[in-house]
Amino acid sequence: MLLIAVLTVALWLSGTVASAATLTAYATMVLAVGTVGLAWGAIGTYVEQRRQLTAQQHQLELAWENDIAQVIVRRISGPGDYLRVNVTNNSSRAIRCVYVWADIDGISGHYEAVVQDTDPNSDRAITSRRMRVFRITVGGSELYRCLRTMLPGDTEAFVQFTQTSNEPLLNVDNAWIKAQAIFADIRGTWWKASEDGDLEMLPEPPSLVTENRPVMRRTASHVYRGPYANPAEHQEE
Repeated sequence: MLLIAVLTVALWLSGTVASAATLTAYATMVLAVGTVGLAWGAIGTYVEQRRQLTAQQHQLELAWENDIAQVIVRRISGPGDYLRVNVTNNSSRAIRCVYVWADIDGISGHYEAVVQDTDPNSDRAITSRRMRVFRITVGGSELYRCLRTMLPGDTEAFVQFTQTSNEPLLNVDNAWIKAQAIFADIRGTWWKASEDGDLEMLPEPPSLVTENRPVMRRTASHVYRGPYANPAEHQEE
């Protein structure tokens, strides 16, 4: 701006800008050019800031996915055995609604697995009370039971739920059997992991299978919220 002012005065003293009207027009043109330059600089700064923010967001998403990848699914049973799968949460945050099952290539259906506890009265293995019943559809197949929460560092042993499939795994090539798990992170994003180390972020939550059951409404002091669209968002009262 100082250089423009000096140049303008020099042109006026030399007679190049002879009249006040010409001087005003010249000054207006110079100011317009300066304004365009400032606007262009502001646009460039904004574009650069957006680029940096996008790059930072991408790095955060990669870091989050790498953290979720620390959830390990390990099948410890072989062909002809009842399904047994260990799931370890080595990530830095809790995971919720953990469904575990196994598929066999070329065979329809699946083998569902649950966590068991010991009944203190009978010393018999029973389905853990930490398991919750939420019927969902994954890949055309229904899953019924999920573990409510796994904290960082937790390892849980899932065993075949024999009430829905009382036959052991088929005696086929071990490579045909794949144990898998789906779960939700603390943001409500759903992930699918397998014993092969595969990790996939699901584009939307699994479909919840609704049933036509009579609903017992509470008193007026309680609000009925209706069915939940996402099992991970359900909180027990």
